[in-house]
Amino acid sequence: MKSLILFIFFSLTILSSNNGNDKVWEGINAFYNYEFNKSVKILDEAKNEFPFHPSVHFTWAVSKWLHSRAYDGIDKSYKVLSESLEIIVPTYEVLIEQFPNDKEIHLYYASTLGLKARVHLGKKEWINVVVEGIKGYSSIKSLNSKYPEYSDALFPIGILNYFAGKMSGFTQFFAKIAGIEPDVSLGIRQMTKSVNDGDFAKIESSQTLAYIYLWMDQDFEKAKNLSQKLRDEFPNSIYNQFMYTESLILLGRLDKAKINLELCREILIDLPEFTNIYWHPLLDYQKALIYFINGDLDKSLELVNDCILNYSAELDTQLGYAFLLRGNILDLKNKRSLAKLDYKEVIKLDNYTMAIELSKKYLQEPYLNLK
Repeated sequence: MKSLILFIFFSLTILSSNNGNDKVWEGINAFYNYEFNKSVKILDEAKNEFPFHPSVHFTWAVSKWLHSRAYDGIDKSYKVLSESLEIIVPTYEVLIEQFPNDKEIHLYYASTLGLKARVHLGKKEWINVVVEGIKGYSSIKSLNSKYPEYSDALFPIGILNYFAGKMSGFTQFFAKIAGIEPDVSLGIRQMTKSVNDGDFAKIESSQTLAYIYLWMDQDFEKAKNLSQKLRDEFPNSIYNQFMYTESLILLGRLDKAKINLELCREILIDLPEFTNIYWHPLLDYQKALIYFINGDLDKSLELVNDCILNYSAELDTQLGYAFLLRGNILDLKNKRSLAKLDYKEVIKLDNYTMAIELSKKYLQEPYLNLK
């Protein structure tokens, strides 16, 4: 069977080449710009027209996943992603056999294994997360050793090095056994290199660094610069707009933040129902944060309650910050016992954001005493 697949692939080389960068980028740009139907259509075509393009199969699977997240919801999207991976994993294995020295094919095969880990993560199948994650990391690390100048490979390496550097000494010990270098600064440098010199990984690296600067390391100016470039390139991306709005709020540029927050709500009007369900509570949080900074505690409390009640985002980052904000409001309203309950909810999330550290601080001393 494998010989037959190899023969078919070899025959197709006569009819096509793997130089379909323009079409693949068109599909990638579409899904980053939340044009999910367009993205799937383009990458379906690209997958058939350019079967030897290193990233086309990986980006096709991502486009199907993002489309399903937008139209079907998070749970259904994992099934769609899993089915897509069953198709592309054997495809990459054949491509590696046929083109063993193509570094990009090796990168996207390893990235595909990383997507398999992502499916298990969504299902909370922790052992499989570790197994598939290590497989993907080992492949990319080997690629980086062979081609140290290949900046796209630095992105996944940088992520793991950064997050491993945030974990406990016990976890870091096992990370080192797996070949990971638990070092926050190293991870930042590697991802920055991917932003500056990468090709297909540049966008994802930029988004990840903006996330880190906003909600983990709290370097709001760097977060603003990255998210502003992203929202300028992909104006319909609610995620990029959201990060840009939050960076403006945290820098105290509230007039601009209000304008961009309203733009986010306008963008949502034309997006699918599940996307609206996902994002409206997050926008409520940002509006609550603006009211809080302006001193309107009652309005801020009303909005942050709505955010917490209706929260359905996959990641719990903003949920932690919403509990933190509510705790701050309750402290200012002299409701210390209720505030402490919210700070404890943040700490239970254990998601390595700065909200955890701030909540630990406010458990010891009320927010109002630190104003």
